[in-house]
Order: sequence, then C-alpha cells, then structure tokens
Amino acid sequence: MNTDDSTTAQPLLRFQVSLNEEHAYLRIALGARAELDLGERAHHYSLLTLARRRMDDARQGLDPSSQGWIQLDQLSRMLGLDPSHLNIQIHRARSQIARALPDGATLPDVVERRRGELRLGSVPFQILRGSRLEGVCGPDVIACNAA
Repeated sequence: MNTDDSTTAQPLLRFQVSLNEEHAYLRIALGARAELDLGERAHHYSLLTLARRRMDDARQGLDPSSQGWIQLDQLSRMLGLDPSHLNIQIHRARSQIARALPDGATLPDVVERRRGELRLGSVPFQILRGSRLEGVCGPDVIACNAA
C-alpha cells in the first residue's frame, strides 16, 4: 500500500509574484510533505494571468464550466505577446510541469482549450503577491477566497 501522499494528493499550484509583477514563481504542493519548486519563468506569468481570470469569474459566481475562459488574442494583448509566442509559453509551462511531477502523480489539464479560447484547468491554486495572499481556489474551483 502506497502511503506517500505526494503521488495521491491533489496537486496545488502556488503562484508567487513580485509586487511590481516582474517576477513570477511557481511551486507545486504535492500533499503535506512534498513541494516542487519550478522557479521563476516567463511562462509562469501567463499561467498566473489565467489563474486570476478563473479566480475573478469564480468570485462573481459564474458556473464552473464558464469560469476563466478568455480569447487567445485578448490574452496575447494583455500580456504584450504575439499569439504564437503565447502558445509556445503555454507549451513550455505544460512540459515543465509534466517533467517535474513524480511518477504516479497526476494533474488535470493545466490549460484547457476550446476554439479560440483557453483557461486554467480545474486545478487548485493559490496566489501570493509579495507576501500578501491574493486568493485561493479549491479543487472544484466553484468559489475562490480572497485574503
């Protein structure tokens, strides 16, 4: 029997962004004892932006199936990126997360897509801006809590 909660617990994305929004870090908590530090990467800011969108929609009471969707072109403009470069960043984020997870650990689609749109998948996350908790979204992303 495997009692290692790092492969059975629902992963939690932990975003930390600097106060000036110039530095975005990502850690993945795997249970109470394990955490993967994915460091600072440009593509983490893209995921952070998607997480904030999902959190805002959840706080407004949108149905979970409608939360977080944004047009690819709109997100590209928000981030000041060409859409093809944004797609590369999303690919890099997915690849980095998949490589970092231990064998047996699973994570739902980090980024979901439908025609012309994308969103952060149904994965729990928390956002820290500086040392202040900006918000936490639970496993079902039905509601998000502000700090």
